[in-house]
Amino acid sequence: MTGGDAPLPIRLVSRNAGSGTREVFQRRVLGENEPAHSSLDCEHRDDPRAKVTRCELDSTEQVLEAVARIPGAVGYGELRASGTVKGLHRVAIGGRDADVDELGTSDHPYREIEYAYTWGEPPAGSLAAGFLTCLTRGAGQDVVRVHGHLSCATPKGLRVCGEE
Repeated sequence: MTGGDAPLPIRLVSRNAGSGTREVFQRRVLGENEPAHSSLDCEHRDDPRAKVTRCELDSTEQVLEAVARIPGAVGYGELRASGTVKGLHRVAIGGRDADVDELGTSDHPYREIEYAYTWGEPPAGSLAAGFLTCLTRGAGQDVVRVHGHLSCATPKGLRVCGEE
C-alpha cells in the first residue's frame, strides 16, 4: 500500500478469539486460523519475531475505527457496520463485492447463517415465543434486514438456509 509516495506497512486488525465474526472470516475466507497477534496498539509490532503486525480488538466498531484511523490497516466486519465509519473502503474478496441487496443470491464467501435455538417449543405467549415471532414476522424482519442480515423465514432466506 502507498500513501502518497511513501509505502505503508500493512497492519492487520482483527477480532478477538471468541468472536463469531472472526470464526466465520477464518473458516469461509482464510480457510485457516489467523496469525498470532503481535501488537497491543495495532500500530507497532511488539514481538520482533512476528512476520506481520496484527492486533485483536473486542468489537466490530473498534476494528472499523482502528482501520479508519491507522494508515495501512486492514480489517473485517459485518457489511452494514462498515457504512457508519468515515474513511473506510470495502474490498472485494475473490473479485466479488459484498452487497446487502444480493443477500441470498450472492456467492460472496464472507457470509453466514444465524440460527435461534430453544429447548423444545416455547410456550405460547412466553418471552421466547414473542422474540422468535419478532424475528420471523413483520417489523422484526425489517430490523433484521436493516442490520444486513437475511432471515431464513423469508423466501430468499429459505433458499440460503437450504429449506426449499
